[in-house]
Amino acid sequence: MFNPFKPVYIFLSVVLLLSSLQNGLAQNKKAKAHRSVRDSLREKVLERDSVIRSFKHSKSSLNLLLGKIEDYNSAYTEINSDFSKGFDTLDISQNLPQLERRMGSMRTIINNSTTYGNLVTIRSMIDHLKDQLGTWQDQLTLYNNQLDKAGADIAEFKADSTLRTAPADSSLRERSLIQVNALEKKWAGLDSSTEKSMIKIGLLENRVSSLSILMIDLDDRIDLRIHEFTVKAMTNEYGFIWDMHQKESKNRLDSALVKTYKLNTRLYRYFFTSKSNYWPHLISVLLLIGFLIWIIYSRQKIKKLNEGYQSIFNQTHYVIKHPLLSALTVTSILSPYFYDHPAQVFSHTMLLVMMASIGLLIKNYWPKPLFSFWAMLFLVAIIYCISSLLIQITYADRIILLLLSAFIIYHALRLIRQLENSSAAYPPYTDAILKLFIALQAISVLLNAAGRFSLAKIVGVTCTLNLCLAMGFYLLVQILMEGLFLQLEAGKTDKRKNASSYFDFNALQTKIKANMIKAAALLWLVALAKNLTIDDYIYDAASDFLNRPYKFSSTAFTFRSVLIFMVIIWISGLLARLISYFFDNPEQQTWLTPQAKKTRSSILLIRLTVFVVGFFVAITAAGIPMDRVTIIIGALGVGIGFGLQNIVNNLVSGIILAVEKPVQVGDIIEVSGKSGTIKEIGIRSSKIECGDGSELIVPNGDLISQHVVNWTLNNNNRRVELLVRVAYGSDVLKVEEILRTVIANREDIMKTPEPSIFLNNFGEKAIEFRAWFWAAEITRYLSLKSSVMGDIYTEFAKEGIEIPKG
Repeated sequence: MFNPFKPVYIFLSVVLLLSSLQNGLAQNKKAKAHRSVRDSLREKVLERDSVIRSFKHSKSSLNLLLGKIEDYNSAYTEINSDFSKGFDTLDISQNLPQLERRMGSMRTIINNSTTYGNLVTIRSMIDHLKDQLGTWQDQLTLYNNQLDKAGADIAEFKADSTLRTAPADSSLRERSLIQVNALEKKWAGLDSSTEKSMIKIGLLENRVSSLSILMIDLDDRIDLRIHEFTVKAMTNEYGFIWDMHQKESKNRLDSALVKTYKLNTRLYRYFFTSKSNYWPHLISVLLLIGFLIWIIYSRQKIKKLNEGYQSIFNQTHYVIKHPLLSALTVTSILSPYFYDHPAQVFSHTMLLVMMASIGLLIKNYWPKPLFSFWAMLFLVAIIYCISSLLIQITYADRIILLLLSAFIIYHALRLIRQLENSSAAYPPYTDAILKLFIALQAISVLLNAAGRFSLAKIVGVTCTLNLCLAMGFYLLVQILMEGLFLQLEAGKTDKRKNASSYFDFNALQTKIKANMIKAAALLWLVALAKNLTIDDYIYDAASDFLNRPYKFSSTAFTFRSVLIFMVIIWISGLLARLISYFFDNPEQQTWLTPQAKKTRSSILLIRLTVFVVGFFVAITAAGIPMDRVTIIIGALGVGIGFGLQNIVNNLVSGIILAVEKPVQVGDIIEVSGKSGTIKEIGIRSSKIECGDGSELIVPNGDLISQHVVNWTLNNNNRRVELLVRVAYGSDVLKVEEILRTVIANREDIMKTPEPSIFLNNFGEKAIEFRAWFWAAEITRYLSLKSSVMGDIYTEFAKEGIEIPKG
């Protein structure tokens, strides 16, 4: 049966459904319009997590693929980061052609060299070039290692078949292919740039290696030529002076000078522009500026704080009037020692600068004959420096040096005669030095005339230049001592306590000057070896001797380890003595309180620590096995059991003195019937300076085991006791008043504790009074007692109080 409401029902249902769908869509749009940034990020994270979950739920090959992609991306980022820094080869590329040309010219010069000095100059240049090539090789090796690592990573990436395995799932396959393709493009670009860099670095490395081989060849050639010259120098190589070989006589002096100038100009340019010399250059400049500032600052400080500065300035000759020349002298003498194999032309230049500067310094202070000899020696030194740099042997050079030697011998003999008839103050050993100089110059003349010109030039140049250097070192010591004197005087003028206030110049002058003279003598010997061109031979011989292993029983050792052990022990002792000077010297501690003195006395523990640490450092540095040390200590223990008890007792007592501090440096004590001031507390014994000027050395054990009276344990006060006798019949109250008044009116008597006056005793002939009062400083109590007794005697005489006789 047909239902008339059915179509109406269907129509209403459809309308209601469409209405609900429309409302739902409107609500969704509204929600999306108001969605926050956090919701968007959350949606992306959920999407990425869904992809990862889809990979994890896939086969294991997909997990492996995902890990590989991640690893190669990380590797690419690391390599690309290293490559982004670039390979800095600009310096090598620019300087390599110039160095190749220089090496070629060096080979020609070595083959055609006719002088020993020329070969030494070329060898100095090669030594610097070796350092440069070594730096380049290290740099290129580092770059090559980076490229090799990158190439290995690239090869691994190309050979990896995992990246070419596509997932079965279509959606995963598409995503993985996109990532793999992007990764392949990255590594392809990296492969291309790596190959180009390998070719570039490889070419540079080959060129540098070729130069290194050439450098070795040139070094061997120079050694061979030097050996030939050494053998030839002992023979009549150039003929007698009156019959010189025609080959050498054809060389013109002007041509040799031009060639020498060109060669040494190039060497000078390279010496100053070489990177290996930058630090020595800087140190030399800082030495010049620093020394100049030091002298000027000390001078101005003394001038500002001390009204009598002129008397201080009059005790100096050089640094006050000529600070710049003094600084230039110090720098020109010391700067060649800052360089490893400095160029010969540079050493000669510094020597001439030194001679010029010291000439201006000594003009008004050295005896006139000695200054005239200096002027002549300066002229001779200039000629000798030029001659030693010549790259060719000429007849004129031989004649000039022959006449020059005769000229300087004459003036040296003349100076010796003036020394004998003069009462002026000359530098020590001047006569002996001049006689040795004359003998060497005479040998040079004989060798020159006999055709041994190379040997003659070495002897003549060396003795002349080293005589000039000896004069410079003599003046260097004086300049440094004057600078130290100004520094200490400037410290004394300052009211604040500083490091300078610890030093007494008169006490230090002898020790410091002696050490400076030893150091100057050592540096002079180094310069002598360099001028004789035997410094490398001495160094190699010493190195072989020190490093050669020796065996004593089953123990192997080298003298190098022994030397290191001794040097470190010596440094430890020097440091301990320095600490003793600062803290254990009573003259330097007069301004300290007793508590501060106790603190300074504990420095003995620091000294012991320095020795112990120095001993173990020396053992470690020398490479001595600890088991050997254990055996030695065990043997020492046996020795202690038999005969070293007293030494160990004194050592332990010294430690107890440092810890408990019953006595300290500067204390006035009485022990073993002797009294005096403790001057030093040592490791085994202590020194006591007695009042009669003698020094009493007391073992530390006696200071612990015997009765010791310490007058200054807590303070420097001392009670003074006077026994005053007056005749019977004197007014007792008047006497007591006089004594109290005399003591009370003195400012050098302490008010606390208060002085005391007592009627002490009735004697057979006199009434005895006892007076007690305190002196603030124990070292002046005797003078205070004497002064008070004098005042009492004067007052008794005024008041008519009689002092009985006997």
